[in-house]
Amino acid sequence: MAFFRVADYSHVVRDAPDDMVRYRALMHDLPRRFHQLSRDLQARALRDPAPLTGTAWDALLAAVVEHIARLHRHGIPDWTEEPERFLDPPWVIPVFPDMARESVLFAPAAFVRHGAFPDLSSLDARGGERHTWAPSRDGYGWPYPNCEKNRPRPRVRDGGHS
Repeated sequence: MAFFRVADYSHVVRDAPDDMVRYRALMHDLPRRFHQLSRDLQARALRDPAPLTGTAWDALLAAVVEHIARLHRHGIPDWTEEPERFLDPPWVIPVFPDMARESVLFAPAAFVRHGAFPDLSSLDARGGERHTWAPSRDGYGWPYPNCEKNRPRPRVRDGGHS
């Protein structure tokens, strides 16, 4: 049986065919697989340092690992503090302006520290999250439930006859 280690995600960063595969591995696969482990296996999975790839992905990996370690009440691995795992200027990953803004405004501390801002919808309960990080949206996609001014209204059809 292969042992799960967060350090192995450096190989995914290095060998993945494109950035979408890298992103999904770090932001979806890693937290979800980690969340499914027992506490002892989680601690063991955090122990080994992830080899550096010399890319911005090193910062995102360190941020994800720091975040899931805190989320699951483990100590932060020392290797996440290496200077090569921090970005300046920061990397805002979402390309859509609203998502990028929410990413910067509401990102968990680990992502802010490392300067890597992901799409916050990637952080969900399947990875152990206890709440959403971006403002919740009502049933119509309006992200600001307390601000009624200029709120778009859904079209209501008259029994399908309109």
